[in-house]
Amino acid sequence: MIAHPDPGGAGHISSASQVTELPSKTRSGIAELLSALSLIGVALIPSVLWITRDHTPWPWDQAWYGEVSVDLWFNLTHSIPDWCRTMLTGLNIKPPGIVWLGQLFVPFGSLCGSIENALLFSVLLTQAVTLYVVFQIGRTIAPRSWAVPAIGVCVAAATQSFAGLSHQFFVEPLQALAIAWILLIAVRCAEWPAARIVLHLAAALTTGLLAKATTPVYGFLPCLYIGFVLLRKPLRQGWGSEWRSLSGRALVLCMAAIVPLTAVWYAVNLKPVWQHVREASSGEMALDYGFRASVGHKLVVWLGLLDQSFLSPYLGWVLILAAVIRLVVRFGWGGQRSLQPAAKSIAVLSVLQCGLLLVTFSLNDAVDPRYMYPMLALLAVIVMSLCAPVASRAAFAVMFALCGLQFVVVHSVALGTAGPLANQFNWLTQPREDRAQYREVEQIVWRTSTVTGRYNIVGIEEPWLNANTVSFFGAKHRLDTGIRSNFSSLGYAQKDVTAAVRRVDEFNPMYYITLDEPYQPIPPNFVNMVSLPMLKHVRIDPSFEQVHLTSASGVVIFRRH
Repeated sequence: MIAHPDPGGAGHISSASQVTELPSKTRSGIAELLSALSLIGVALIPSVLWITRDHTPWPWDQAWYGEVSVDLWFNLTHSIPDWCRTMLTGLNIKPPGIVWLGQLFVPFGSLCGSIENALLFSVLLTQAVTLYVVFQIGRTIAPRSWAVPAIGVCVAAATQSFAGLSHQFFVEPLQALAIAWILLIAVRCAEWPAARIVLHLAAALTTGLLAKATTPVYGFLPCLYIGFVLLRKPLRQGWGSEWRSLSGRALVLCMAAIVPLTAVWYAVNLKPVWQHVREASSGEMALDYGFRASVGHKLVVWLGLLDQSFLSPYLGWVLILAAVIRLVVRFGWGGQRSLQPAAKSIAVLSVLQCGLLLVTFSLNDAVDPRYMYPMLALLAVIVMSLCAPVASRAAFAVMFALCGLQFVVVHSVALGTAGPLANQFNWLTQPREDRAQYREVEQIVWRTSTVTGRYNIVGIEEPWLNANTVSFFGAKHRLDTGIRSNFSSLGYAQKDVTAAVRRVDEFNPMYYITLDEPYQPIPPNFVNMVSLPMLKHVRIDPSFEQVHLTSASGVVIFRRH
């Protein structure tokens, strides 16, 4: 007797189990997403506190980025032709991604307490997305583990460089996001259709190029790997499904707008950008921020900065512990999970890319640890790949404890509740809660911004008082008054007094702003070689008269007849 399958029996039970399984997976995915977002949110809370407490007038580059962001917002709401012109030429030697994004946050200045706070929240948003991308990379490396992606997020968020650069309006966080995105593509490209790879790679590279012109160097080896995988796939694969998906369609539309605009920007500004890259990396200008030495000596220096930026004081032990446990698991002395093939490839790529970058840094003259920041995701990937086969809860508990200890210590230093670290990242600074210098710059702008279009000269180069800083405050001043005076310096690192006098005569400024003699840097640094001689020259120049001004910081202003 032959038994026939019962339509209402096993088949029905199987279908029912599938029906109940889908909501379970959905609930699991939502819970995982919420847990990841909660972890990221907790990681950013100390930076939010730092930002709301700080009243430092932004120095040079950060002030320039802030000025252009404010100008873009003002022009967007007053003159579209001026907005288009500023989009293309507001930053002419540095890619404009940070100001294109920053302009969207300017109108939230009153809500956030200041325009500076609003702009820094754009950096925090970038940092949050970077951590989420790191989490997604970890989920691909170890799909059955929550601990592996969580340890990647904790390691990244606990570094000194992550905390320090969350408090500064610099381009490196956006560049780090682009590199993390490229790594996510690399770890998933084997399973993705060609269309998705192309779209995401175009978006990641565009983001990186808008952040910094050197981004292709940071993602060189992962991009080669992605290209190799892409060549083995049918290039027409998946375009229809990508367009039908909401996320794919949104990415296509965004790229259709941003890629041509980015291409036009580089077409207009490629020559000055390339010149700036060369001068900032090697040459006389670079020597002001670094030194020349053999590659071996510079490599030792950069390895020390890598430790300072990412590992010191306690995360180095996390890396060592992960490596030791990986060896133990490798030789079969403990329980392990199966390792995804993608984990091996991405780990090797990350190690090689870190080595390539260290050698590249060592070939240049400039030395600044923030240039290393885009390596953040590379190091997180290395740690996650080492941890991927580990099944020991005790091992993860120790690593999470070390990350937590580092996080608390780093942010205690940043918030001023603990003393400085022995090996402290140079951009990990305490907030300036004293508003005195901030109010001084506001007073300068209110006293000197009286006629739109006229120039004023700032004859001093201090972090809190220089042409870029005052120009940023001038841009903010226009939002309230509609008046926009221009501020210029005596020339970058000017050393010739005669040339400085000629520059003042050519600009014919309404006001000359500087610091009184007791407040000048003694001996003068390389950007203030002519500041004191020019103060003495202006004092005796009959075409200038000193404006009565009460200043606790030594500010003096001269008005030209």
